[in-house]
This record gives sequence, structure tokens and C-alpha cells, in this order.
Amino acid sequence: MYQKLYRFPLGSIRPAGFLADQCLRSKDGMGGHLNELEPEMIDLPYVKNVRVEAWSAGEQCGWGAEISGSYWSGLIQLAFTMHDSELIAKAEKWVNAVLKRQREDGYLGTYDVPGVDMLDDYNAWGTSRGMKALLSFYDATGREDVLEAVHRCLLWFCENWAGDKKTSYAAPIITEVMVLCYDCTGDKRLIDFCEEYEQWLCEHDIFHISYREMLKNKLEYNANHTAGYCLQIRRPAMLYTLTGNKDYLEASRRSIRMMREKAVQLSGGPVSINEYLGPVGDVSESEYCAFAFSNLSYSYMSYITGEAVYGDYMEQVFYNAAQGARKKDERAIAYMSAPNQIYATKDSTYMNSDMQVYAPVYPVSCCPVNSVAILPEFIRGMMLHDGEGNLFVTAYGPCRLESEKLCVTEETMYPFRDTVRLTVHSEGEFAINLKIPTWCKSYTVTVNGKPAECGKVENGYVPVSRVWKPDDSLEIKFAMEIEIVHVDDSDMAKKHPLAILRGPLVYSLHIPERWSRIAGRPYTPLPEGWSWYDCNPAFTDADVPDAHERLGLRRYHTGWNVALDEQLKPEDITVEECDGDGYVWENAPVKLHLRGYRAPFLCAPYPHRTFTPFGDKQTVAEEMQLSLEPYGCTNLRITYFPRADLKK
Repeated sequence: MYQKLYRFPLGSIRPAGFLADQCLRSKDGMGGHLNELEPEMIDLPYVKNVRVEAWSAGEQCGWGAEISGSYWSGLIQLAFTMHDSELIAKAEKWVNAVLKRQREDGYLGTYDVPGVDMLDDYNAWGTSRGMKALLSFYDATGREDVLEAVHRCLLWFCENWAGDKKTSYAAPIITEVMVLCYDCTGDKRLIDFCEEYEQWLCEHDIFHISYREMLKNKLEYNANHTAGYCLQIRRPAMLYTLTGNKDYLEASRRSIRMMREKAVQLSGGPVSINEYLGPVGDVSESEYCAFAFSNLSYSYMSYITGEAVYGDYMEQVFYNAAQGARKKDERAIAYMSAPNQIYATKDSTYMNSDMQVYAPVYPVSCCPVNSVAILPEFIRGMMLHDGEGNLFVTAYGPCRLESEKLCVTEETMYPFRDTVRLTVHSEGEFAINLKIPTWCKSYTVTVNGKPAECGKVENGYVPVSRVWKPDDSLEIKFAMEIEIVHVDDSDMAKKHPLAILRGPLVYSLHIPERWSRIAGRPYTPLPEGWSWYDCNPAFTDADVPDAHERLGLRRYHTGWNVALDEQLKPEDITVEECDGDGYVWENAPVKLHLRGYRAPFLCAPYPHRTFTPFGDKQTVAEEMQLSLEPYGCTNLRITYFPRADLKK
């Protein structure tokens, strides 16, 4: 094994604080109930032959495999992360039903129906999602019959997808579960197939996902489906852990670096214009799947490389982009979202569809099911170990680690506050390695209230080594300074708007939301308490009675028609730490206050879609006070602020 660090078994890291609150809301919301809302799409594909009439013959097998497998993977991880007996029983019932349908030749997927091409790309892709779910269950329970079933299924692909029977779009990610299965079985046939697949892909790569293409260090817009790319970027590095081929590791490093340099918003959201790779911009949309897939890729890279920067990337996408596209009751998400979003309705998306509405399910529900998985996958990736008893804190948030040798409680309101406290419940000599975020210029570390003796920072971690005793307290405090960024949108609108960050959070002008239930397009009628939603700004035409006056008010007083002085400095912004009452994503624990300008001509008087402002700079009127909230506390917002023209 060539990786630097190791994950703890599923369920070792439990959520606390606001992360536990979110897990409970997920259980009561989409996490615990999606399979009931769309049984043909989510509940049944692995346990019964089902036909979704709107899907063609191949797609109904492939999409069903992907969507159902991804849901159960998320549900299983959520169940064991929470140690929730009800969810665990639900997961076990599904697992047992799946295992009963395994064919004699080992195949265990959704393509076991007459007349379907079992060499279809989505067979390998979709099946990999179901096998990932089963491997998660095995990881948490140790049930050998589950591992055996996955192993036999993957050997079916080794035999039946040999040679030129492979495909080059989504299917290559099946090597992910083969690596995970090899870690448990040591069956070299799995790794031989993975290496064969990598070499085949180099000669048949039309989506720029072969490791050789990644090594070219050049990202091509529109070359690949963004969410798919976020999956594939981890594939070579995972194979590196078993082969030691440094080209594989470097390929993953470069592909992530290329994507982040050109196609990742400050919120951490990979850009998904028309679902394909595109440049950063104020209204450039991101698909929710890309949040979940990139988070897990970063999580894998954090243990493969031992480098703390990937924990920064996890925090960025989880605490910003992923939260900003979730209805806070965990009963709907937006398939597509953007940094600047005045409307999230059936008419507001640039794809001419209803993908910006908030819904629990869509006709293709890949995004809702992956929104379930990102929460437990982030929590599991928060802490790692080196196999020698030393702990690495990769991403910060309230949680508790309970493993065979280590027990630690992390109390914090990070990312809203600057302090993290770890209470050690174990005894013995070991190191706790604390991530030093790349945005942090200074920090202090104390043990039991006194300055700690820290080792040299290595790979972004500062080690604190000592003989620990139960109830020892380790505290780290970060200098959370305000950063003003001129957004590089050179490949999009060339407006170079301003954005404001503090620590791991990006801040937005929160546009109050008005939620309206709409019929939507679910395949199965939604039960009471569930709905699709249009999300409009709370200020509407109906608030102003006179039509003539209304036009003027909409033009001049609309809350999002604002611009910032491009000479704005961090010291011009004040920080307000708010009372900690309520759910953090509904009641912002921190706000930033600054002066901006009204920009009366920024938007047309009655827009129904969010547009990039015309012109390089914006005509402004009087100054105005602005209060910004964390991106994740919003569903409608302005995050990239146009520059004010102060010379006119």
C-alpha cells in the first residue's frame, strides 16, 4: 500500500453539534425517505426488475443502477455515521434483498433483463454505485457474505469486460470499487483488470479522462460532463495506492489542479454549464452531483497523499456550495445553482429546464441521491490515521472519534468561529496532527490552557506529540482574516467582480426567499409534506400597489442592485458574531458588514432570470449598508459583486 494515511472504519466518526442536527434533518427528510418517493427509480432497481416508462431500454437499467446505488450508498453511510438503528435496519433489509438476486455467474446489477446490452457503458458505471453501497455496509458490519457478493460481481466484469469490451465515458470508475475490494480481498485479478483498463483508456479516450491525458496539464472546456470528471479525477490516484506508479498519482494531482484553476467557483462548486466543464462566472451553474463527487475525490486524495490542502477543498465545497443548494429542512435541493442567483424557478435556468427549482426528486434524480451521500462522506473524511496510532485532523467541524485505539471529541463552531477544541479520552503517547488551512496566516495551539510544544509543519499539518491522558484538552485558534478577491472570470464575462471570504467561508448578500409549491415532474405523486418549489425573492410586484411607482421601486430599490468599490479593503469590513441560537444554516452565526452602493440600472426592472450585468463597471447612486451571510445560509444570493463606477 503506497498511500500515506488511512480512513477509520465507517461509523468511527460521529457527528456532533450542527453536523448532528443536519444528519437528523436528513434522516427526517431526503436521506431517510427518497426511496419511498420514487420506488421505481430509487428503491427497486437492484431488488426487482422495474420499468420506468420515460426511460429507454438501456437507460432504465443504467440510470436505475446509478441512482438507486448512489442513494443506498448514501443511506448506508448516513445510517452508520449516525448509529441510527432505524436507518441501519432499513439498509440491512435492502442489502439482504440485493444479495438474493445475485446470478450464478456472479453478476449483481440491474442489467439482468432480456434484450439489454450488458456491455453498455452504464452497466459498469451503475453497478459500481451499487457495489460501493455494499462495500460501505461491509466496512461497517464486517459481514463476509456481502464482501463475497461484491467480489464475485467485480470478477464478472474482469471476465466479461476483458480486452476491447470496455467503454470510455462513465464506466472506468468501476476501478474505484475494485481497488476498495482489493483492499479487503487481496485478489490480484482486480488490479490486473484496473491496469489493463487504464492502458486501454489511453488509446480510446474521447472524454479526456485517461491518466496520460490528465498528465498533459490542460483542461478543455466541454470535454467532459463535470460531475463525471469529478469522479474520474480520483481514479488514477486510487490505483497508485496499489501499484506505486507515480504517474497515476501525478495525473490525479494535475487534473484536480487544472479543474480548480479554471472551473471551480470560490464556493467550491465545479462549473457545470449545460452539465459540462465550463469557466468560472457569476451565473455559471454547478450540478449538485459535482459537489458530492468532488468532495469524495478530495477526501480520497487527503489520505492517499497525506496532504492537508485536500481537507481545505472538502471544507470549501461542503460548507459553501453544497449547503447553498439545499433547502434547510433537507426536503429539497437544487439540481443546478450558481454564485449569483436571484431566482430558482422552473424558468430561471440557462438550460431551459426546471433544474434550478428546489425538489426532492427529479426525472433523473442523480443529484438528490448524491446530496444524501455528501453529508456522511464529509464527516467520515474529517479524521485520518497513519497506521501507527497517530491522528490527523483533515477537516474541522463538531464530531467525535471512537476507534479501537483513539477516542477524541471535537467541539467547535468552525467554520463560523476561529477556535477548535479537542478533548482526548485515550491514554498513551501519540501525535495529533492539526491541519493548518492555506488561508490561515497565523495560529496558536494550547494544551490544557498552556502554549503547546508543536513540531514542524509538514504537508500542511502541525503535530502535537505527547503522552496524552484522559480529558487532556488541545485547542487551536486560527487568525480568520477577511480576504477580498477579484474573481478571475476571464474565460466568461471578463467583469472581474469582487467576492469576500473569511476563513473557509465565502459570503453572500442574502436575498430573502419566498417558497411556492409547484406541481413539478415527479414520476410518482409526492405524498403530503413533500413538494417541488419555485424560490423567488421575497420582494415582489405585489408589494407595490401602483404600476408606475412599482417600476421605479423595482429599478431603484431592489435589494440585489448593488456594487462595490474595487478599492475596498479588509479593514473596511466588520465582523459580527451572532447569537448561536437555532440551526446554523437557517440563522447565520456570523455576518459581515460593509458599505456598498446602489446600482439602479444593474438589472432590468422585472427580471425572471439572473443575468451577468452589462458593462465593465456599474453606474451607482448613494452609498448603502450591506450585511453579508455565509453562502451556505442562503438559497438566493449575490456572491460576485460588480465593480462600482465611481468616476461618473
